[in-house]
Amino acid sequence: MRVRIKLKGLTKGQSFVELALVIPVLMLLLAGVVEIAFLYFSYMSALDLTREAARFASSRDYRKADVSDWSGLPNSACEDTYLHFYYDTACFFIDTEINSSLEISRTDYADVAISVFTVTGNQVTNRWPDNADGVFSLYQTNVGGNMVPNWKLDCAGNVVRTEPYMTNARMASLFQPDAPTEKGFVLVEVYYCYHHKIGLPFLSWAIPDPLRMHSYTIMPSSEAIPTPTPIVNP
Repeated sequence: MRVRIKLKGLTKGQSFVELALVIPVLMLLLAGVVEIAFLYFSYMSALDLTREAARFASSRDYRKADVSDWSGLPNSACEDTYLHFYYDTACFFIDTEINSSLEISRTDYADVAISVFTVTGNQVTNRWPDNADGVFSLYQTNVGGNMVPNWKLDCAGNVVRTEPYMTNARMASLFQPDAPTEKGFVLVEVYYCYHHKIGLPFLSWAIPDPLRMHSYTIMPSSEAIPTPTPIVNP
C-alpha cells in the first residue's frame, strides 16, 4: 500500500523562488522600456521644435541678420523687436517658455544649425549664410585653438564631421524632375547629446550614454526663391 503525502508548503516555496527570479528581469525590461521612451520623447520634441523654427523662418527674410559675430547668442536676441533671422529662429530651442523638454547647452556640445538655399534649374545655386560651410552655428567650441561649430563635434568634443549633413548635392537629390525649377528652402537642424535618465549600465551597451542625436526640418522659403533679372529695353 502506497501513501501519498502532499507537501503544500514546498509548492508555495517554489512559487516564491520563481517569482524572486523573474521579478528582477521584468524590472530591468521595464526600466529599459522607460529609458527608450524618454529617448523617443526627446527626439520627437527636437523634431517638433525644428518644425516650428523652420515654419517661423520660412516666411522671414534671411538677409535681415548681422552674423559678423558668431561667438554666441546675444542676451537680448530673443527679446529684441528687430528681426535677426538666425538668432530669432534659434530662440525656439533656447527660450524656456517655448522649449520645456529639450536641453540645449553650449557646454554639452549642442548646436542649432540653419541654412538657406536658392535653387535654379533643380540645382543649388546659392547658400546662406555666406561662409565656408554655408551654415549658421549657434554655438562654437575652442578645439586646439580654433573655434569649431558644435555641429561638427561629438558628445566628447571631438571633431567628427567636416561638412554639413545636408550638402548641396544631397539637397539637389531630393528634388523631383518635374518640380518647379526655381525655389527656395530653409533648413533648421538641432544637434544635442541625450543622457540616459535611468542610467542602466547594461543599456549603454546598446545605446551610448550620452547619445549624439540629430533632427532637422526643411521648409520652403519664399524669400530665397530666385527672382529673374529685369530686362531693360534700350
